Amino acid sequence: MIVKIDSAGRVVIPKIYRQKFNLKPNTEANMLPLPDDIGVSLLRLVPRCANCGEEKGLEKVENISLCPNCRRVLKYALK
Repeated sequence: MIVKIDSAGRVVIPKIYRQKFNLKPNTEANMLPLPDDIGVSLLRLVPRCANCGEEKGLEKVENISLCPNCRRVLKYALK
C-alpha cells in the first residue's frame, strides 16, 4: 500500500492497519530506523506490569506500571 507524506512530515496509517494492530488515538509507538537506512518500522508499545508482564488492570506507582496482583504483593511486602 502506498501512502504519501504530507507537508508537515505526517503519514496517515490506513484504517485497515489501525484496526489490525489496535492503533487508537494516543497509542504510544516506537519508531526505529531499519538497517542500511532503507526505512523505518513502527512498533506499538504495549503497557505491561514492570514485575510480571501482565497487560490488564495496570496502575502507575511512582511512574512504574504494576498489575493488581503485584501491587498487592508490594503493599504486603512493605508492611
